[in-house]
Amino acid sequence: MLAVLLVLLLIFMGRYFALFLSYAVDGDITASVVVDLLLLRTMSAFNMMLPFALYIAVLISFGRLYKDNEMTALAASGVSITRINFTIMGLGTFFVVVVAVIALWISPWADDKQKEMEIEAGKASIVESLSPGQFNQFSKRKDAVFYVGAIAEDRQSFQNVFLQMEVNKRMDVYSADHGYIHRDEETGDRYLVLVNGYRYLGNPGEQDFLIQEYEKYAVRLALPKISKQPRSKSAVPTAQLLQDAKPKDMAELQWRLSMPISTLLLAMLGLVISRTSPRQGRFAKLFVAILVYVIYNNLISVARSWIEQNKVPVEVGIWWVHLLLFVFIAILLNQQITGRWFKLSAS
Repeated sequence: MLAVLLVLLLIFMGRYFALFLSYAVDGDITASVVVDLLLLRTMSAFNMMLPFALYIAVLISFGRLYKDNEMTALAASGVSITRINFTIMGLGTFFVVVVAVIALWISPWADDKQKEMEIEAGKASIVESLSPGQFNQFSKRKDAVFYVGAIAEDRQSFQNVFLQMEVNKRMDVYSADHGYIHRDEETGDRYLVLVNGYRYLGNPGEQDFLIQEYEKYAVRLALPKISKQPRSKSAVPTAQLLQDAKPKDMAELQWRLSMPISTLLLAMLGLVISRTSPRQGRFAKLFVAILVYVIYNNLISVARSWIEQNKVPVEVGIWWVHLLLFVFIAILLNQQITGRWFKLSAS
């Protein structure tokens, strides 16, 4: 299980590390928070990786036992498949508790913390990416240029400031002796406050060219696109979902509860699917197992969207998907115990 989990972590972290790194390169966030964001994102995804890792681990482990005829030896010693199933259920119950804690409390906290950190890092990236003595791209606009002669150690104040933008096809140029960053406590927006300078509005040679002298002039710093995304339901605390009781809230809540339920069901499924002959090998059922998992996971997603769209009652919700998988497991288990797909009673 640890081996499977390690592979999943490498794939997952590699993907999101590249994503967050691209945000840092584009100036949406500061490079200093890339690792923190990656750890928070990984933490919130453990509720999905652990059930799958346990599922594949049970499948491969018992596939090896079947290949080496160890399961035949256990059966000859009086250890039935039912007894082994209860053992797997005991192991699965431990991971059910772990996944439940992650899905109901840790994952929402990590998602909320990640979003908050992205917003703050996005705001800080506006000034963190500036280099003194060089022309810098201001905000995300290609037609805006920002220049500072010197930057203070706290990176909140500047000397010899120059700012050029294009507004309605007219040049808008600012120059100032110095400036500083001001944060509005109510809105959280950041402003570049220019002190003792001039503003030049218009294109040179035109009659409506305007020159203004000012003591203070504030320019709102446009936030990167990453901070404009709305708060997702995955970041809402579980207790708040229970209070709101809206279709989307109930869909999110049932999806979170589905993670620990699927942990136990997938562990049982891995046992019944792993049955193979010695000639087939331990990985013989891996493709089938992954196919069943993909179908099961997609059905959960479909059921979740149906709840959000009010297509099915909340009472039905996602539970029918778990019931369907449980019936499938029971049929396979019955076939392995009795040797028949359906046990017919004697007439």
